[in-house]
Amino acid sequence: MRRLVLMRHAKTEGNNPGGDHARELLPRGVQAAQDTGKVLAGLGLQYALVSTSTRTRQTFTALGLDIPVEYQRALYEDGTETMLQRIAETDDAVTGLLVVGHAPTIPSLSAQLSYAGSPKEADDLQCWFPTSAFAEFTFEGSWADLERDNLEHVRLERVNRG
Repeated sequence: MRRLVLMRHAKTEGNNPGGDHARELLPRGVQAAQDTGKVLAGLGLQYALVSTSTRTRQTFTALGLDIPVEYQRALYEDGTETMLQRIAETDDAVTGLLVVGHAPTIPSLSAQLSYAGSPKEADDLQCWFPTSAFAEFTFEGSWADLERDNLEHVRLERVNRG
């Protein structure tokens, strides 16, 4: 069985002179990510795909997970189709994958993957996916076979108000 966790970055500052890509986490965002990391540590995650933005890098670091990470600019710039493609390219030796990204892509992809099993749940994911929250899915098959009709949405979790 494979586990996919889609996480939105932790709470950030509103503006940064360096632009959106350079926005940093607020102290409460760091704390929220640390708290979330304690939950994620028990999920058997083995690899992470993370946007190159400062806030997603800081979120991943604050999670405290000792797993290999690949930073991808496309996870900052592109939408759900690119994210699905990046997930599909994951080595099948990996059974637990974490993706740390941004709204609207993380909530949209979570909703898209949940829709076949529960349209109401998909609507909730699309409308309510706060910072530091994650959606967890399990499925059988390879990463390349990831489709919404073979997934089980396990949960949407917000560990801390960050």
